[in-house]
Amino acid sequence: MIKEIHILSVLVTFVFLMGILTNILYRIKRKKGFCALVLTLIFSCITGYYIYLILYEKPISFTFEKYEKQEKVIVKPKFEKYKKPVEIFIIFKINDADIKVGIEDEIEIKKNTTFMIKDIEGIDKENLKINFVGFVGNKKSNDGQDMGYKINYKDIRKDKEIDKDKYKIEIKKDDKKIGTIFVKFVD
Repeated sequence: MIKEIHILSVLVTFVFLMGILTNILYRIKRKKGFCALVLTLIFSCITGYYIYLILYEKPISFTFEKYEKQEKVIVKPKFEKYKKPVEIFIIFKINDADIKVGIEDEIEIKKNTTFMIKDIEGIDKENLKINFVGFVGNKKSNDGQDMGYKINYKDIRKDKEIDKDKYKIEIKKDDKKIGTIFVKFVD
């Protein structure tokens, strides 16, 4: 059986011989020498590609074939108990109707409307505070809990707006911010 290295040495020798013959032909007749030079360059490129395949690509493919023969072990990743994120909604009571608003959403309320933050869904209510920034529900001690109080545009501090007539409601659990809901007052 002929090995690739033996073929490689024959091809390299043949390229050198073609180079020498091209030089001789070029001295005898330039046109034929130029044609021989082009053929020598093409054959040299093919030989170079063969050298690349034998000396570089083949050793890499052998290393991968070595792993193909070994027993394949399938490792199943361990997943921690992942909880799907729960949708959290604040329920507003506006004109005797309950309206759910999700975290990072915005609700528009008319300026002459009195509303109330009635409840929250999707989270445990223990150590939970819903704070309408700029409104004080409990006048004796501002504890940051504004759920259950009637809110009107006139009762809100105007210096706490984040944009023109736009305010935020912060939801915190154990003094960690969970999310924000935005309230935009319109005429």
